[in-house]
Amino acid sequence: MNRPSLPANIEEFERALAECLTIATRAMPDSPMVSIALPAEQGLRTVACSHARAELLDELQSTAGHGPCLDALDSGEPVTATDLGADSRWRRFAAESGLLSLHSEPLKSEGRLLGVLTLYSGRGGGFSEETRVAVRVTADHIGVVFRTAVDAARMREVAAQLKEALTTRAIIDQALGIVMAQRRCTSHQAFEMLRHASQDRNVKLHQIAATIVEKVTGEPPQRSRFEDPPPREVGWA
Repeated sequence: MNRPSLPANIEEFERALAECLTIATRAMPDSPMVSIALPAEQGLRTVACSHARAELLDELQSTAGHGPCLDALDSGEPVTATDLGADSRWRRFAAESGLLSLHSEPLKSEGRLLGVLTLYSGRGGGFSEETRVAVRVTADHIGVVFRTAVDAARMREVAAQLKEALTTRAIIDQALGIVMAQRRCTSHQAFEMLRHASQDRNVKLHQIAATIVEKVTGEPPQRSRFEDPPPREVGWA
């Protein structure tokens, strides 16, 4: 998969990524450690993280030259482990990290690979559906951030759109359940159906979801409450 050149105003782009991560982690009930890493000359370069240890875990893989983040970056496909101790793919990383669950989501823009968003946890069993939806929505919005990286004001608008998407995640969750039941498909397949419908009709994802819920229940869906984090400088955690 092609890897595009990063925008000239890289600092603005990285600040936007950090802002997206700050918003996204508020919508993840599992409270994982989260990082966003971009490709570097050798391995990865972490540009935003919710916890200092997440950066160290990225660096551990980058130094070793292998690991789930690098696999996701090389393949362009999500990489997941729900019991890392029993996973044969990265035995050394599992032993050194002490983790049990992780998920690496490739970040793409118009088919081009930008980097990887990774969740780490010391608890086994993977992550909740609510957290996985937040990851996919965030990954989509980071692709938008990249396309608008030449305009700092537009980046902040995209971050606001991400907040709106996560605020309405309860509606998306309801619609996913309906589509899964009607189509007899997985949650990932249901999400892809909603995302394609959103793109094809040029309508926001949560509006597509709300229409589905209202058609089935006969009532407009209720929006979930989203509280803003206290003001602070966005950057390294």
